[in-house]
Amino acid sequence: MDERKQHIVMAAAEVFTRYGFKKASMQDIADAAMMSRAALYLHFRNKDDLFRSLMQWHHGEALKAAEAALASEKSFLVRLEAALMDFTMVLFGPVRASTYGQELFEANMALAADTMAATSTRLRSLMENAVTEAVSTGEISLSATGLSAATLTDLLYVCLDGIKKAPNGLDKLNGRLSALMRLLGAATCI
Repeated sequence: MDERKQHIVMAAAEVFTRYGFKKASMQDIADAAMMSRAALYLHFRNKDDLFRSLMQWHHGEALKAAEAALASEKSFLVRLEAALMDFTMVLFGPVRASTYGQELFEANMALAADTMAATSTRLRSLMENAVTEAVSTGEISLSATGLSAATLTDLLYVCLDGIKKAPNGLDKLNGRLSALMRLLGAATCI
């Protein structure tokens, strides 16, 4: 995304967070981006197109956060916990902070389901690669669990999804992820 489009997308993020998707107008976004509405339409066809671009950027940032955490030199469980925490907070933190969070989540589901699916696939791949590498370097062992790296990754992903959706999911994310990592450590320690 070029610098101008990114500036517009960042302005749109503020407007959507403040007004919600339904109430936000292209004029509101143009004002926040300090440009005319006509100039805004040179970059985006409509509000849906702009929101999709915002979601694509936002999902990309969440994946970058997870990749950075997994690339650190820390232990596998610390890296994995940080990756899941960072990914979730980058992705859902702004929605959580908005009084229009549910509306923004629904707009995301309606307008960017393909982006969400691609993000899910990429996160699962990052996690599975991290598990596979930890097994191959001897940092963890899956023999006591009887699970493959793919099965463990699926289980971890489903647990993360459940943690997010549980009551006070994001508020209790850190504690619940820590507990999940302790369980994983106990099951996979060598």
